[in-house]
Amino acid sequence: MRLRASLFAMIFAVAAALPALPSFAGLEVIDPHALYPEGPLWWHGKLYYVEYAGNGIKVWNGKSVSYFWKKMHCGPNGLVTFGHDDILVVCYDANYLVELDRNGKEVRTISRDERGAPFIGPNDLTADGHGGVYFSASGVYDINAPIEGKVLHVSPDGKSVAVVADTIDYSNGLTLSKDGRQLLVAEMLADRILSFPVMPDGTLGQRRVWARLQDLAPPTPHEDAYNGPDGVKLGPDGNYYIAQNGSGRVLVVSGRKKLVRIIEVGTRNVTNVAFGPSGAGFAVYITGTFNQWVPPYPGSVYRWSP
Repeated sequence: MRLRASLFAMIFAVAAALPALPSFAGLEVIDPHALYPEGPLWWHGKLYYVEYAGNGIKVWNGKSVSYFWKKMHCGPNGLVTFGHDDILVVCYDANYLVELDRNGKEVRTISRDERGAPFIGPNDLTADGHGGVYFSASGVYDINAPIEGKVLHVSPDGKSVAVVADTIDYSNGLTLSKDGRQLLVAEMLADRILSFPVMPDGTLGQRRVWARLQDLAPPTPHEDAYNGPDGVKLGPDGNYYIAQNGSGRVLVVSGRKKLVRIIEVGTRNVTNVAFGPSGAGFAVYITGTFNQWVPPYPGSVYRWSP
């Protein structure tokens, strides 16, 4: 029995040391004609996602795709639930947030923080677990631009917007940790994920580097300075799903910062992920574009089941 236990321990140790393999099974395209899709959100039994280049929000009901809301010159980039039964959408190009009700009617626009300063490139959002919302304001998407990315917090009533972190090299996706005590923020142009302690009043403590993407997974061909983390979400399985822009993949990482799985898709620029029910488990919805530099930025929306 002692020999058998040692053998099992050896097998387990070897298996744990093997690199995570890409996942192809269970991947399907649910919208092959999306124009720079981003910010997927499972809401009221349907998948909502923005089209940055289409200036609107699409909705997939499991069979077909239709438009939910459109606003010219918005450049929508992310979605999150808010209030009693509303959603917030960030308008990256127009530099403001719009609150929409369940029917797509505009409730209000939020365009400045509590000091009266405008947002520069509002990008992605996540609920704070207490009715409020954190969102990133990335700054300019250029490796030569000043580092001016921020994280801001919207109060539950939407009347107060405070800067809670700054000087981030293009802040992008963000998510709360499983215990709600840390806010993970994608520092895209630094190719890493930051972690901030969440204070009782919603402010953030001193940052630290949670993980560098180069330490999580081997590089892919043709990586460049823009090949960093885009959207990042905590999954129902307790793992973190990191959309790696420029690599055509989502990195699934455990709370211990170990690579669990790689989900590869056809779009090189993977932008974000969301989760919805699928039978006894859950499905992962993935958005991406084939080329983020060439208009009209054609892309696809995928569904993958573990």
